[in-house]
Amino acid sequence: MARRRIMTAFGRIKEIWRYPISSMGGERLDGTELAQGGIPGDRIWGIIDRRDGTVAAPEKRKHWRPLPNLLARLKGDRPEIGLDGSWIDAGSSLAGELVSAFLDFPAALHPHVRFGSEARDHIAPRYQRADIHIVTSASMNRLAGLLEDPSHVDSRRFRPNIVIETDASREGFVEQQIIGKVLSIGKARIVISEPCARCSFPALAQGDLAFEPAVLQTIARHGEGDFGALCQIIEPGKIGLGDQATLNEA
Repeated sequence: MARRRIMTAFGRIKEIWRYPISSMGGERLDGTELAQGGIPGDRIWGIIDRRDGTVAAPEKRKHWRPLPNLLARLKGDRPEIGLDGSWIDAGSSLAGELVSAFLDFPAALHPHVRFGSEARDHIAPRYQRADIHIVTSASMNRLAGLLEDPSHVDSRRFRPNIVIETDASREGFVEQQIIGKVLSIGKARIVISEPCARCSFPALAQGDLAFEPAVLQTIARHGEGDFGALCQIIEPGKIGLGDQATLNEA
């Protein structure tokens, strides 16, 4: 006899983000397809230091830290980079010049290939990434309550694909409480695979957010270094702002 699913309300989609170029600022979306492998166009390009071929790592190397202040968006199937309101195709020579001038060292943008593989004029991501990354309002509220200045908590620090405004009954670092369970959003189904272990990226300055190491220190102290969750898409489907997310409790 098949076991009946027990579905409970979890929250609603508050924000949707895509980051066409890894380590750069992303774009907010009103809706998207959740496809096998993630949001189409998410982290499909990367940046290297032309002096030694190393891939951008703002959380590790100081000279990469300004990078999140450069924005990226998807135009068709190719990223564009933006600064001061203008947009340039990421594959153009002008884009490489802009990034190099912004960082003050020679840099180049290239499409990604599958992690662990190689191809001419392409680069591999630095790590095997999950399909999507979610963060809940409950976790952000909990973190804000632990900080001396709660205004330092902003979803942009955590680079999620989806921010869920959780129901009022859910409190604390909610994502860590639902590892292994399944979220349904419309026809899409997402398994909550593992907590998102945090590097130093959430502490970095970007846009109007100041450099704030207390954010990372508080996550380490109260969240065991984890914040948000990494997820795998097990059934694709379209999602949009305001869509209800339900949790399979069985």
